[in-house]
Amino acid sequence: MTNKDLTCAIQENVPILKSIALKFTKDPEEIQELVQETLALSLKFYEKYFNNPRLVAWLYVIMKNVYINGYRRNQKRVRYEHFQVSGFKEDGCMEPSTQNLADKSFLEKDVKTLLSKYPGEYYDLFLRYTEGYKYRELSEIYSLPEGTVKTRIHHMRKYLQKQLAVYRKTA
Repeated sequence: MTNKDLTCAIQENVPILKSIALKFTKDPEEIQELVQETLALSLKFYEKYFNNPRLVAWLYVIMKNVYINGYRRNQKRVRYEHFQVSGFKEDGCMEPSTQNLADKSFLEKDVKTLLSKYPGEYYDLFLRYTEGYKYRELSEIYSLPEGTVKTRIHHMRKYLQKQLAVYRKTA
């Protein structure tokens, strides 16, 4: 089976992959990401598929592994966050705690001032990123390649980190 034949066969099975992904998660975006990553990996490792008549089974194994790896990655992140919270508790911080809102307002004002020095498109892009938009969504909104969106956000974050280093020293 050639790469082109395999690609066509895989494309025919996309609806089946979506129904399989529905068993792993109910979130439509996660389903789409899971299917896309499965397709990318299947095309990347197509040489490992040896005219096996069970294409869907092979794709299922790839999808299951992608999901499990993502789940484990997420669990590590959650454990790390719990570790940080427990460290705060050991330092004597109790839940619930209050925040110093004055410092927060100074920081917000400084961030907005620094962001306003950049062109409007960068400012809007970064604000939407902080509001929770994904890189893919931002690339569609601004008609830019996803890599360009990532680069611009990276530069903005580095710029802000450098300019706001004073706040890091006081924290």
